[in-house]
Amino acid sequence: MFKLIRNLILIGIVFFIGYLFGIKHIKFFKIVSSSMEPTLNIGDKIISLKPDKIKRKDIVVLLSPAGKKEILVKRVIGLPEERIKIENGYVYINGEKIEEEYIKEKPDYSVEETLIPSDCYFLLGDNRNESEDSKDWGPVQENLIIGKVIILYSPLKNFKFLK
Repeated sequence: MFKLIRNLILIGIVFFIGYLFGIKHIKFFKIVSSSMEPTLNIGDKIISLKPDKIKRKDIVVLLSPAGKKEILVKRVIGLPEERIKIENGYVYINGEKIEEEYIKEKPDYSVEETLIPSDCYFLLGDNRNESEDSKDWGPVQENLIIGKVIILYSPLKNFKFLK
């Protein structure tokens, strides 16, 4: 019961801070696919804000770059003007392997080295082998990103702020 009350208070604080600072881009979404497991599961509910700056490892909500009328949730892996490659189950940024403690399993595919354009990001699902993402569509234009996921609020037992 205490945890429930604490979580509701935290959500209230987020809205109050948003109101104080004039943040109008608070949006709510429900996870409908397994592409972000184990971080986010089908049925989870999240809150996103329009970020000032997008950073590596941020989880973002975006419009499908494949032209479908759907909202997707992916993790930012590659930043503008970086070179990205996926080989032997690892992601390399500018030739350096990155650590990814959040993924469900190592990718069983490869992506040739790609230069990310200056207005784009390389986005992947945490469930690498079951996610349609930048390995399929290539880098994603920044204007397709709706917001950065900041809170997992439902189910309440899994409430957490996401970085």
